[in-house]
Amino acid sequence: MGCSCTKHIKDEELVNSYHINNDENNINNEKDINKNDIEDIYNTNIKIKNKNMKNIELNNNNSKTLDTTNNIVPKTQIDPEPKQQNINNNKFPYKIITTDKIPTEELDKLLSEYIPLTDEIIVELKSPCLCDNEVIYYGEWDIENNYRHGRGIQVWPNGEKYIGYWKKDHPYGKGKLFHINGDIYEGDFDLDQPNGNGEYISNNGEKYKGEWKNGKQEGKGEEIWPDGSQYVGQYKNGKKSGYGVLNLADGSSYEGNFENNFMHGKGVYKFSDKTIYEGDWVMNKIEGKGVIIWPNGRKYEGEFKDSNKDGYGTLIEIDGKKYRGEWKNDVKDGEGEKYYPKENIWKKGIWKNGKRIKWIN
Repeated sequence: MGCSCTKHIKDEELVNSYHINNDENNINNEKDINKNDIEDIYNTNIKIKNKNMKNIELNNNNSKTLDTTNNIVPKTQIDPEPKQQNINNNKFPYKIITTDKIPTEELDKLLSEYIPLTDEIIVELKSPCLCDNEVIYYGEWDIENNYRHGRGIQVWPNGEKYIGYWKKDHPYGKGKLFHINGDIYEGDFDLDQPNGNGEYISNNGEKYKGEWKNGKQEGKGEEIWPDGSQYVGQYKNGKKSGYGVLNLADGSSYEGNFENNFMHGKGVYKFSDKTIYEGDWVMNKIEGKGVIIWPNGRKYEGEFKDSNKDGYGTLIEIDGKKYRGEWKNDVKDGEGEKYYPKENIWKKGIWKNGKRIKWIN
C-alpha cells in the first residue's frame, strides 16, 4: 500500500469590496466601500482590487485545499500479491520476529474493537511477521493461502502504520492510517486506498469528512479549517466541484457552483461588509451578467468582465439618479443616459474613461 496524504487545502482570496468612480460632475456621489476589506481565505483565492473593482485575482497555485491529487496510502508499497510458492503444502513464507513496533496491547485493542470477518475464510492469529519490503505485520492470516486477512496491524520501515481490516493481503473495509507527518485517515478502504466514507485530519488541524473514491475526495463532503472557516458541498477528483457553500471566518460567504476548486457558474457572494453580488462567475472572477447591491442601497445590474463592470449596465444611486449605458474596465465608456429624478428626465451623452465628454440632443 503506497501512501501520500491528502493535505491540500488550496487557498484563494475572496472579494470583500467594490468601488465605483465619480463622474466629472460628481453627480453620482459614489464612495469607496471597505477599501481594505480583502483577506486571504481558504479554497477560493479571489481578490477584487479596491480601486474600480479591478481584477478578482485567483491564484490557484497558491491555494490551500486538502490535497487529494496523490494516493493516501503509505509511500512504501504493500508487497504485491503474497508469495505463491509452497501454497500446496501450506508452508508459511514469512519470518516470525520479535518487535516493539507493534505492542501486544495495540493488537488486543484492535481485536476488541473490530469484530471478526464473517466471510467463512479460516484465519489464524500469528505473532509479528517480517514481510516483503521490510514491513512488519501482526494479526490474522488466511491459513490456506497465507494472505493477510481479517484484523491486523502493519508498520512500514518509514514508521507509517495501518490498523484495521485486511482482505487477500490488502487493507479492505474499516481502518485507520497514521502518516509519519502526523496526518490521520480513518474510514473505509478498498484497493489500498480510501474508498467510501472517511475522515482525514491534517497535522495543522484541517479536517475533511465525507466521501472518497480511489484515494481522493469525491461526492459530498465537509472541510473545516482551524480558524472556523467551513466548506460543505460536492467534490470531484479531489477538488470542489458542483454545488457548495463556503463560510469564512471574517463573516463573508459564497453559495453556488464550484469547478476544480474555483467559483465557477452561478453563485451568490456575501461580503463581510454586507455587500452582495449575485450572478455569473468564471474561474473565481465575476464575469457575465450579475447584480451587485451595496449596504447603502446602491445597485448595479448588468454585464461584467474580469471582475469589472464591462458591457451594458445600469447603476442606481441612493438619491434616485441613474446611469444606463456602456461600461469598460469598470468605468462609464461609450454612449449612455443619465436620469435626474427631480426633473424626471433622461439625458443622452457620450462618456470616455468615466468622464462625460458631451451631451447628445
